[in-house]
Amino acid sequence: MKNLHDKVALVTGSASGIGKATALKLAEEGAHLVLADINEEGLKSASNEIEALGRKALSVKTDVSKRDQVEQLCQKALAEFGRVDILMNNAGVALISEIKDTELSEWEWILGIHLWGAIYTIHYLLPQMVERKSGHIINISSWAGILGTPTCGAYATAKFGLVGMSEVLRTELERFDIGVTVVCPGMVKTNVFSSAKMKGFKREFVEKGGTFGTSPEAVARKIVRAVKHNQAVVLTDLAKVAWSVKRLSPALGRQFLKVFLKASERARG
Repeated sequence: MKNLHDKVALVTGSASGIGKATALKLAEEGAHLVLADINEEGLKSASNEIEALGRKALSVKTDVSKRDQVEQLCQKALAEFGRVDILMNNAGVALISEIKDTELSEWEWILGIHLWGAIYTIHYLLPQMVERKSGHIINISSWAGILGTPTCGAYATAKFGLVGMSEVLRTELERFDIGVTVVCPGMVKTNVFSSAKMKGFKREFVEKGGTFGTSPEAVARKIVRAVKHNQAVVLTDLAKVAWSVKRLSPALGRQFLKVFLKASERARG
């Protein structure tokens, strides 16, 4: 998809962070946006910035873990624009907890937003892409979707799921000229760390993560480039290391994860 002018992109989790940065970058490239998030104020701000760039923006407050809300989101997008060319599944939350301490309700919360949210949007929007034999799907995973990171088992499970689903989709959809990209950022300067739910750990354990790493804008530039060139995987900083270690030396990756878990002991609450 070399030319994004007048394409229609739907971005979940677009009120802040990577979602908002990518939505703005897509608008700069000439795309119109459908913005989805639970944060109405953030949606309004993002919408105003996109419209200031001369592009159309439709904002829909949406909890992506709710099937009916996602269905309504997709229906509104298709009613307004007639199609969705680019789908970006970005909505996300964080839970810092060992699996032994994770409640079933917390599993449902994490998987509902990260994994089921992506399944829902793809279910409702993929048929029109297949019919038109055109489109691109972007799933935002994480370095935790490459290495089974201790202390965030539910999150890692969801992110591994997105990597696997993206790999399957890319193979299945190639014959319909539909591209698929999975994005695995490392550390990114977003509020996902400060808003993470903590179970058995001090908040300082993750708060510093939002103060260093790659900027959302840098990730957004990589995402837009990936759409234009139909790139399968996008990696940043720590994720590049995780990818290399997992492929070249699984044993070394295992040792790294053991060290990570031991270091986390200092942050027990």
